[in-house]
Amino acid sequence: MISKNNNNVVILETNPAQRDYLRSICSQWGYTPISFDKEAICLDNLSLLNPFLVISGSLSLDRTFRFVNTLKMRNNDLRILILSNEHEIKQFIIINGFEGVAVIQPSNEPHDIKRAIARIQNSGMKREIYQYYPFIVGNSPAMVKIKRIISEIRDSKDSILIQGEPGTGKEMVARAIHYLSNRKNNPFVKVKVAGLSTDWFGYKENDIGRAHQNKKEIFELANTGTIFLDRIEKASDSFQSKMLQILDEKSILGSGIEANGNVDVRIVASARENLNMLVKEKKFRKDLFYRLNVINIKIPPLKHRIEDIPLLTDFFNDKFCGEFGRCYGDVPQKTKDIFAGYHWPGNVREIKNVIKNLVFSDDKDNVVQKFVNNNQKHESLCFTDDKRASSGLLDISNIKRTLKDLNKISLKDIQKEFIIKTEKKLMREALVKTNWNRKKASILLDISYKSLLNKIKAYNLT
Repeated sequence: MISKNNNNVVILETNPAQRDYLRSICSQWGYTPISFDKEAICLDNLSLLNPFLVISGSLSLDRTFRFVNTLKMRNNDLRILILSNEHEIKQFIIINGFEGVAVIQPSNEPHDIKRAIARIQNSGMKREIYQYYPFIVGNSPAMVKIKRIISEIRDSKDSILIQGEPGTGKEMVARAIHYLSNRKNNPFVKVKVAGLSTDWFGYKENDIGRAHQNKKEIFELANTGTIFLDRIEKASDSFQSKMLQILDEKSILGSGIEANGNVDVRIVASARENLNMLVKEKKFRKDLFYRLNVINIKIPPLKHRIEDIPLLTDFFNDKFCGEFGRCYGDVPQKTKDIFAGYHWPGNVREIKNVIKNLVFSDDKDNVVQKFVNNNQKHESLCFTDDKRASSGLLDISNIKRTLKDLNKISLKDIQKEFIIKTEKKLMREALVKTNWNRKKASILLDISYKSLLNKIKAYNLT
């Protein structure tokens, strides 16, 4: 195994001349350059090479996003230098809170690259901070908005309420707020509210492996950090009363606890259920709701941001390929199309488990076929969003025409026809929205520029 204190620099560059140039100047500076022209081969060899720096050259936007996500997921203190003119890449780095990443203009001037490498080396990242580093995957408008909110409020001391269906990633958002804030070196303590006794915190195991028997210990542990109250809607009356007291007085009060025991703790709570409705039904205290709901973040279900499904598919595929020691590769487009037509009631958690099973299995076609069969039985392989249905994606008249001839019914053909019609409609809308700027449309649709051109030609979109 190569030592961690090495001079290895991994170069990913599809252009042979630029690849040779980068390799040459890195050698002149005393580094050991190892170059690749494909992401999959580069990632397969990354652990063995253990570089201190990865230089990424001329990749498309979507490939760059995926490559950086995968690198940071595998080793978050890895330094990355991206050579690109694309402003969107800088925004991507900023909005995701990645440290140790620099983006500079492609240049034939060696000193520009050398200065950027020196700047990255001196960035002073600390590995221990990122033990639970959160990755919020998604470029849909809703997820971009959430990332921007996180960036704006991450250092706020106000209470934060995160709401969303099971599996949407509420804890991931809570961790992002903490680990991207000025509290990132301090504790993040998760408290599962559901099932707590009248002692309101009871004897619970927290994320970092220690047990605490009362509220004083938990708040003292989280001092200068963040307490994450998971499923706050399940709080008992006793819990709600004492939580309200703490939020009002900003101190730890109660039997056996000193009145001057002030602590600096930020409260982040999550809820699956609609707290507004629970307040109206008098199942949750209105005054506590207002104290917790100072900053509100609502995470939409996955069925309302289907454009994020391909990104999540790639992200979890890369994640589990690395964890299982499998060679990196792409999920077939046919499989992605099937995933895009499913409504994912379990949200991100469900797609994560499906991809994990897919990567782990040696018979991937069988896994996909079982997925299709299971969900056809439950009539799930369709969009359930009312707006999409009313917009014409599900054309009832076409279904009626098909049903007139029972001998011609084929779920496989129906699914294929549905995917084609859906793709054509969404691509046309994206092209109109971008004034037929195909590059921008490909970014909006989250497909490669080449794939969009091929589909425009295949579907005769003009």
